[in-house]
Amino acid sequence: MRTSLLAILISIGTLSQAQAPIQWIEVGVFGGVSNYYGDLTRDYVVMSESHPAFGGFVKWNMNMNAGIKLNLYHGEVSGADANSNRSDQKLRNLSFTSSVTEVGLSFEYNFPGLYPKELRRPFSPYLYAGVGGFHFNPRAFYKGEWYELQPLGTEGQGINSFDYREKYDLYAFAIPFGAGVKWAFSERWNLGLEYGARFTFTDYLDDVSRTYVSRNVMIEENGITAYNLSNRSGEFLKTEPMDFDENDFRGDPTRTDWYMFFGLTLSRNFIAGTDDGFLSLDKPGLGCFQPKQTRKREKRYHSTK
Repeated sequence: MRTSLLAILISIGTLSQAQAPIQWIEVGVFGGVSNYYGDLTRDYVVMSESHPAFGGFVKWNMNMNAGIKLNLYHGEVSGADANSNRSDQKLRNLSFTSSVTEVGLSFEYNFPGLYPKELRRPFSPYLYAGVGGFHFNPRAFYKGEWYELQPLGTEGQGINSFDYREKYDLYAFAIPFGAGVKWAFSERWNLGLEYGARFTFTDYLDDVSRTYVSRNVMIEENGITAYNLSNRSGEFLKTEPMDFDENDFRGDPTRTDWYMFFGLTLSRNFIAGTDDGFLSLDKPGLGCFQPKQTRKREKRYHSTK
């Protein structure tokens, strides 16, 4: 379904380009919040787990409707069973936080279209979808210290008897998609509001996916710290941890994790090499820019009419 949506958007953009070949470049910044949805949320996104996020992007507007954007975004995501109303989650008592650094390439479609020249079409909603990759590194806080979870093997990664459980990679692919609105408040500057979700190809953004490992095996193979951070039910019960083993699910391996970005964008329409850093929108092609002398002649012509 996500692949079909991207194909439809690209097809629409190609048709639009054939009808109105007006092109320009945008360079902008993003500022907002990031959030997470996965094994430690289950039913809903927890707004209190939102964190500051920021980034930048470069966009090639192929015409008034279609554009291709390259972005670099950075944010923080976190989750905790303590936020849940479910008794089984509270008993599990897991938590995590992780930075997320993303590089993405997406296709953006504006409707009815954005045309900042002389503010002819200064406002447009848009949809986007694409592909991306990101780096993450889940950590947990335990007895006054932060621990990186991936090296510990909290679900038996690295244990000989669990040879099918290799340590997960801290780099993963994602499919970004979302929507926004953009307002050209001048010929050169645009202000936008954007929301985007990321379907990821990892279930370990939160370090939670499969089953527990029995206490004795975990301590013997991966150490006491790995066991303490894999089974934190005792902290909730104020007793010894419950006796879980590989038959007890710690997470849901059938669903991968998600993360989201929401915030404002500020961008400028310009191209290097022009006198004032602004490209003509009245002529087709990235090489067809309106020189300063031409604009002066047009201004004198209109003033004498």
